[in-house]
Amino acid sequence: MEQDFDSLLADPLEPIATRRLVLRPPVPADAVAMARLANDRGIATMMARLPHPYELHHAESFLETCDHELVFAVTRRDDDAFMGLCGVRATAKPSLVDLGYWIGRPFWGKGYTTEAAQAVIDFSFTRLDVERVTANCRAINLASRRVLEKCGFQHRGTGTFLSVVAGRVASEDFNLDRRAWTALKQWGRA
Repeated sequence: MEQDFDSLLADPLEPIATRRLVLRPPVPADAVAMARLANDRGIATMMARLPHPYELHHAESFLETCDHELVFAVTRRDDDAFMGLCGVRATAKPSLVDLGYWIGRPFWGKGYTTEAAQAVIDFSFTRLDVERVTANCRAINLASRRVLEKCGFQHRGTGTFLSVVAGRVASEDFNLDRRAWTALKQWGRA
């Protein structure tokens, strides 16, 4: 059943299980692991809203205020290790959400980010009344670009965004619409 973004936020989110992950609502107990993993300049320079250094009070503040976004804690299924965050946020257009994610460095290169992003994209198209998911990444962030491509996103142009750490940076903008997502699911690609 599809819902609009705001009404879905009013209800408690159910966890999403994938082959290796559980995506669940973040809880205050995640703050310590979140601060430890996010306190990485290499991650912060690729993000718009992540400060560096990233301390415990940043994580606690984010967790207190993230209820206006659809954010999932990405955890490993076998041991519940907190790995990062993945979610979507509403935009000015009700039929459009914007995907965002970060995963801690110890978990890079294992496909976890792609697996989490695919789960949130599927959730967005099956549970939200949206027609399109957008995303962007820094032009130099080839790993994030690859995640988006593996999820079926199409490059739609270049632009810039303001990073609290790196300033104004070049970005690549991506788009995945419902028709393309449906076709990819039918072909078994996404």
